[in-house]
Order: sequence, then structure tokens, then C-alpha cells
Amino acid sequence: MKSRTIIIGISLCFSFISCEQFETESQYCVNRIHNSVTTISLLQNQIDSIKYLFDYNHLDNTKYQFYSFQLDELGYHHVKCYQFKNNLKLFTNDLIFHFNEKNYYYFLSGKLIEKVSLDSKSTMHYNSVVKKFIYALDQDKDFFGDKEIIKNNCFDVEFGYYDLNIGISNTSENFTKAWKINPTNNDYPYAYINDMNSVVICYDNGIRY
Repeated sequence: MKSRTIIIGISLCFSFISCEQFETESQYCVNRIHNSVTTISLLQNQIDSIKYLFDYNHLDNTKYQFYSFQLDELGYHHVKCYQFKNNLKLFTNDLIFHFNEKNYYYFLSGKLIEKVSLDSKSTMHYNSVVKKFIYALDQDKDFFGDKEIIKNNCFDVEFGYYDLNIGISNTSENFTKAWKINPTNNDYPYAYINDMNSVVICYDNGIRY
């Protein structure tokens, strides 16, 4: 089901895009998502406006993937983006650049990450990522969708970094290599799987009470 139609439920944790399709040994259909700073997810006029704002304020716009451009009732612009390190997306640590009605940059929501001291190589096979996701789905007693349809269709998987300390105050970043997985063409349910120990970091069925 689409995220906009889900109205009740649980959440255990706090993104067109190019993909390649692979058939694993267990016959799972897997679409490997490859996001980068050059991936475009906004209209061209929005991208042009963002570039203008960044250039006007002498900000580097080449290090981020922009995914939201908002203009509020006061004429302020708010630009949301993902950070990338070692050519991998930070699943956590999104940024919002704020510009006032005169186009001046005045505030940053989020923290700029200088580096991630991990390599960019994965250890888990797609097959294992899907199996971990299916196990989490099977344990979900609140999900009222058709689990068998999900299991027998394709999955989107993306490899990146996840800050295990996200949302915990007064702590430094604790990044791990991780996979995001969700059913193809559906935002929910999704999960993040730790690539370094195969543990499910979080699972979200999109249902909100």
C-alpha cells in the first residue's frame, strides 16, 4: 500500500532513481538502487532555483542530493537534501538549508558530516538482505496488507551508511554500513539492515496510531 493511505500502526525507526535488476539464487527479484549527488528527484526549475540560492550565498551545491524545495507563506525557501560520503548516501543525517525572503542563507537544520571512516564495500548478499526483511515482515502482527504478495514480488535495495546514534542527544556519530529495503513501488513496509552484522536496525510498516 502507498504511504499516503496508511493511517494507523507502529514505527520502530526514525528518497527518479536508477536501478539494476538481479535475480538471486533464491529467485528473489531485487532492484539495486544507485543514488548519487547527480540523481535528480526534483523538477528542473526547482533545481535551477536551488542552484541560484546556493550560488548567491557562495555555498557548494555539488555535495548533496536535493529532494525537497519548499516556499513558505513568508517567502522563505527551505531546501532538503541527503549527504553523501565515499559515494554512499547517509540514510540518516539529512540537511535542510534555510533562506529568507531576500534569498539570504540564514540557518542549517542538521549536522554536516565531515567524513565516515568506513569503506564502501558491502558484505551481505542481496539474498540475505531480503531474507532478513521477510523475517521482520513475518513478525509484524499489525501489518494488514498481503504479505504473500510482497514476498513474491520485487524489492528495492540501496546500500549506504546509517548512524546508529541518530536521535540520541549528546552522542557522537556511530556509522555502520547498511541496506535499506522496501517492496518495489511501495514506500512501506521498509527496513534498514546492518551490513556489518546482518541485524535489522529498524523496521517500519508505515502505520501510525
